[in-house]
Amino acid sequence: MKKLLLSLLVIVSFYAVNAQGDTVLQKYTGKFKFPDGSPVTEINFTVENGVLMGASAMGSSEFKKTDTENVFEIVAYGGTATFKKNAEGKITSVQILVGDINMEGTKTEGILVKDNTGFSAYKVLHI
Repeated sequence: MKKLLLSLLVIVSFYAVNAQGDTVLQKYTGKFKFPDGSPVTEINFTVENGVLMGASAMGSSEFKKTDTENVFEIVAYGGTATFKKNAEGKITSVQILVGDINMEGTKTEGILVKDNTGFSAYKVLHI
């Protein structure tokens, strides 16, 4: 009986930690538009299996949290993404630095969440 309760506690703790990680990353999700002439026109940020992912016409990459607040490593491209906040603390833009490319995009839409159909479709929730 004690083993069963301990096992149940471990499983619940695991799911709680994963859910908390997803919630923390949700503030970075959404669609970000970049100015004309930028290598990409938009990047969509989503959370997939507890990992922040960015997708554009150039491909997709994991965005790995660094020790600096709001700064992520762009794993596939060896760069960084710095998310910027407004006075209310909401994410409003992202600065992407990859090699000699330095571009800043503005958040245009709210949180992207996976559709409940289980496919790779996403719904946009306006915030």
